[in-house]
This record gives sequence, C-alpha cells and structure tokens, in this order.
Amino acid sequence: MALASSACGGDEGAGSGTDVEVERSDLPSPLQAGEGSCQLPGGPLSFNELKGPLENLPVACVPSWTEEQLIDGFAAIRDTRVQELALPEQPGFLRRIPWLEPENGCEERAPAATYFLHQWGYPTPWFARVQSRAGAGLVLQTENEPDGEVSWSHHVAPVVRVGGQLMILDPAIEPGGPLPIAAWLSRFVVGDVDMAVCRDHADEQGCFDAVPAAPSLPNMTNSQGLRGRLITEWRVQELLGRDPYRSLGDCPPWVTTCPPEPASDPNQPPTIQRFASDKTDMPVWYPIYVIGDNFVPGLTTVRMTGPGVDELAPISAINKRRILIETMYPSGVYQVTASNGAHASQAMSLTID
Repeated sequence: MALASSACGGDEGAGSGTDVEVERSDLPSPLQAGEGSCQLPGGPLSFNELKGPLENLPVACVPSWTEEQLIDGFAAIRDTRVQELALPEQPGFLRRIPWLEPENGCEERAPAATYFLHQWGYPTPWFARVQSRAGAGLVLQTENEPDGEVSWSHHVAPVVRVGGQLMILDPAIEPGGPLPIAAWLSRFVVGDVDMAVCRDHADEQGCFDAVPAAPSLPNMTNSQGLRGRLITEWRVQELLGRDPYRSLGDCPPWVTTCPPEPASDPNQPPTIQRFASDKTDMPVWYPIYVIGDNFVPGLTTVRMTGPGVDELAPISAINKRRILIETMYPSGVYQVTASNGAHASQAMSLTID
C-alpha cells in the first residue's frame, strides 16, 4: 500500500449476539440512523460520496458482534492457515492472510478476512476505510518492514460493532487483538483524514452496491491480487532475515511459545542463497541484501570482486539469514563470497544493473 498506489449487513452466524443500537443525531444522509434502526442506501454509493470525519460514522449501521465473537474471530483471521491461500509452487504449505507485509495489500487482506469470517459463520464485517487529506499521508512504524516504516495514502480493515463501539480487526497494525477505531487510527494517522464505513467494497471505487453480494476471496490467479501479496510477504520475511517457513508457518512474530532457532555456528561456512534489493523482482542495484544462512554478527565478512572492485563490503546490518550492504557498486558482474573466518561459502555470481 505504497503512497503512490492502491492500499494498502450483519449476517446471523455462529454465536451471534444481541444488537446494541446507538442513538446519534449527527449521522449524515443517506446513512441516517434513527431510533434503534439504520437506514441503508437504496442505490450504489462510492467512498467519496460518503466520506467524512470519524465522528460522523454511522455506528448503528455496522454489524454487531459479541465480545466472544470479537476475540475468537480476530484470532481466527490472524492465525488460521487455509488451503485456499496455498501457492501453486508450495501446495503443501498452507498460508494465512498476508498480515506480515503491511506496506501493500490492505485492499486484498480486508476482503479476504471478511470472506473467511463469513464462511466460518460470523456476522459479515463491513470495511472501515481511511484516506489522508491533501497528501498528508498515513505512516506506520512496524518491525515487519525492512525500513521499519511504511507510508500510505489510504488504509482499510474489517470493522464490527461491539457494545456500541466500532472495533477494527487488523493484525497488520496490531496482532495482539482488535482495536477501538480511535486507537487504530492513532497508530498511523499523522494528519487530517476522511473516513467511511462500507458494506460491499474495500476500495475507493465503491462502498455500497444497490444489492449486497456475498463476500468473495480476492484474486488468487495472478500476481496482481492476493497471490501477489502472498509472494511479496515471503520475500519481505527474507529481507528481514526471518525463516519464512517459521514466520509464515507456525511461528509468526506474535507467537511467544516457539522454541528459538538454532544459533549460527562460527565453525561452519555461511551459505548464500540469492541477492535482492527490494521485495519485488526488480534487478539488484542498491541496497544489496545477501540472503542465506549461518551468518554470524561480528564475524561474517562478504567479499565483492568485480569491475575494478576487490574488497570486503561494509556491512550495515546482519543477522543469521540476511546481510545488508548499503554501498553503491558500479554496474557489472561480481563474484560474492561470505566467510566465517577461514570457513568460506562458495562464490556466487551477482549482476548489478
């Protein structure tokens, strides 16, 4: 959900609770909530036709959940690995909704969450969408991005109503549990924003359809939809120096009961698997991520040999599985070797474009 690109009715289901209606006098038409009721629009409406400040959101229109549903439903969308999200190249490795790639993909994550919650018998959440005004931007500090921060123009997540309060289900922002909407906004809003709650669409083009449709899973057939977000999430784990089979498997960062990985062995050579500059398939240029295993902070060195260069590269950051090099090298083909003292990896070819 980069700054220049897309982002980032209550069905009765399992354990559904009693609705708690909220009386408000400041709700905008055409979502005017009356005494104990909510008037839904009679035709299609976009986000831009409904957007406004937080205090004008039509609380009574949002589907009602019980506290138990809130706790259980949040844990379900955060933790459940499902066959529908397994990638064709890894058919036996079930995946979760890609919460660990917060920079992009909220417009895929939010519909995926509502789809699965609907399938699992929960009242179908709506979408809370926030958009910055005048390019002010939305900024999230997060340990799940290599830069430690992401910037958005807009963001969206599932929203439900519990006891008269709007609650957001967004493990990309807070994996510890659901957040009241004001607390959710406080995590990333740095300027004036517009908001809307939308029943049918998570993106800017739509909010309400004339006739509601059952939730559907976003595109899993090409790299532009949810499949692309899952691929990028895997690459992000590598750039962070995590083992994707752990962090995207049974040991995501919010699980504290997993045994630690074995420490690097300084008496064994490192291995180099590949190089990257970012989370896409763009050519390697700057910075250089060396992705592999058995790197030892304070010991491992990286030798770059190429056009007019034969040196130990300055290392900016290192952990067991990733080395970051922020020196800008000339274009060309290099041979790269990582060493733990006298124990060296095989040389690997690196093309810098």
